[in-house]
Amino acid sequence: MALRTGEGNMKFKIIEIVTLLISLGLTVPVIAANQAHITRLLQTKECRLCNLSNANLTNANLSDADLRNSYLEGADLSGADLSGAKLNGAKLRGANLSNTNLMGADLQNANLIDANLSGADLRSARLSLANLTKANLSNADLIGAYLIKANLEEANLTGVDLTDVILTGTIMPDGKIHEDIKK
Repeated sequence: MALRTGEGNMKFKIIEIVTLLISLGLTVPVIAANQAHITRLLQTKECRLCNLSNANLTNANLSDADLRNSYLEGADLSGADLSGAKLNGAKLRGANLSNTNLMGADLQNANLIDANLSGADLRSARLSLANLTKANLSNADLIGAYLIKANLEEANLTGVDLTDVILTGTIMPDGKIHEDIKK
């Protein structure tokens, strides 16, 4: 079947446009951490509203650090000491927090979607209203943690003991809302 000249030109134009759009999509820059923010954090342990996305903070000593509302998407914090840290409202989507010490940390309202918290020490951590959708919490220690109205939908809780965890109103991995047992 022969194409009329107008149809052939139209299909060629569409292919040109699609090719252009694909090439533009592949050149979108990756958001990177602000080096000045990393330096300030490591020197002062204070960096509110900082851009630390994709930062390598492996094994860093950030105990009691103030990272409120900071952007840590994709950051590698594996093995870091964040005990007692203030991370309320922090954006930690896709962050690697495996084997991290978060004991007593404040992660209220934090975005931890797709975060890796496997083996993390979250004892007595405050995770109320945190979004942990699809987070990996396998073998994490959550004893005494507060997860009031947190979202654990599709989270991996393999090897996690929830006996002493406060889960009032929490969305569980199966999508059901946890209700406290009436005594």
